[in-house]
Amino acid sequence: MSERLCIVGGGSAYMPGIAYALAAHRETFAGSTVVLQDIDADALELQRRLTTSILRARDAADIRIEATLDRVSAIEGATIVLTAFRPGGLEARHLDERIAIDHGIIGQETAGPGGFAMSLRSVPAVLEMAAEVQSHAAPGAWLLNYTNPVEIVSEAVQRFGPPIRYLGLCDQTAGEQRLLSQMLDVPTSSIELDTAGVNHMTFTRAVRIDGVDATARVWDRLDDATPGEVEGPGWWRVIRLFRLLRVIPSLYMQYFLCHEEVLGEMRAAGVTRAERIMAILPDVVASYRREADAADPHPSMARASEEHGDFAIAIAAALRSGDRHRVILNLPNEGQVADLPTSAIVETPAWIDDGVVRPIDQGALPSEVSGLVRQVAAHAAIAAEAAATGDRDQAVHALAIHPLVRDLATAESLVDAYFLAHAAFLPGAR
Repeated sequence: MSERLCIVGGGSAYMPGIAYALAAHRETFAGSTVVLQDIDADALELQRRLTTSILRARDAADIRIEATLDRVSAIEGATIVLTAFRPGGLEARHLDERIAIDHGIIGQETAGPGGFAMSLRSVPAVLEMAAEVQSHAAPGAWLLNYTNPVEIVSEAVQRFGPPIRYLGLCDQTAGEQRLLSQMLDVPTSSIELDTAGVNHMTFTRAVRIDGVDATARVWDRLDDATPGEVEGPGWWRVIRLFRLLRVIPSLYMQYFLCHEEVLGEMRAAGVTRAERIMAILPDVVASYRREADAADPHPSMARASEEHGDFAIAIAAALRSGDRHRVILNLPNEGQVADLPTSAIVETPAWIDDGVVRPIDQGALPSEVSGLVRQVAAHAAIAAEAAATGDRDQAVHALAIHPLVRDLATAESLVDAYFLAHAAFLPGAR
């Protein structure tokens, strides 16, 4: 029987990027069966056809693609289960974002109230899936979780889930590597970061290019940069914040240290990010349909990227092959971030080597941001409990201490609004 890789959310618009990544790692996955699972039958069948065609066109036809609506049968016997789904879809994301903006707070899928609201839906789903992995997957199977918000979901799996092998995945630092690649005119693959924090709140203190320390060169280049050299106001804010902090912050730090500026842009847009995505999806899906059975498919990548897919599939390949692979992961803190609590979910580099994951120590965070990161980590721990139990008081507690909220009455109003908006997904809320 061939080795099985299960992708939960296999009907997602992100799937072409994963398909290209599977083809790039075809030698590792040769003879394997990849089972796509989703709750949308039409989207699932479309991605099965498109993935099969992409693999065939890239000389990877010996990777067998199957599809099923039944999650348990998809997980059955799998050695790796990758989650790539959004509970409630883009419609729920729109509510997460709009409710926050209406309260005068940035609405974003993973940061602040928006991320908290998503955790109310995603934590119960991933905990249920983790139990299915324990019961039905192959012994020693890995659950690789891409489902947001990764920090809160990972906290919940660690504290309330079964004892399975689990990795929290996020490719946020790939954007940082892409920025540096463009500014330094070097391949993205040559860039290695020393970075630490929690998910979507990391700080890069050193950069290597082809294994050689290039930190001073990078710092000089960022000091000399101009707004026209970077893509959009968000990345220019990263450079502005770098010049303040002397470390490279995550793109998501703009929501904390440039809050009113970003909130003003969101209000001026008049639509949420979810609404903008929903507006382009019909054209994206139409391209998938046109290319699904093509001899050499070239679907739209407006909602997918090889970068996103390769991040996850390269990890799966390293776990399967035993090869040494350096990657940035969300893992319980075992001292890799010296000034964050033990067992808090932190994001740092790690080695995957012979099937073992070893975090790489990153020392302490910059003193200017350490307290902020600790506060977000505390929020994640309380939010994980609220999402796992449906407890309203814990939900209010989690939002009240978040740096973007900072107000008990606002936290109570947000929780009431989210519990009402997502009642269908929160049958256990109390």
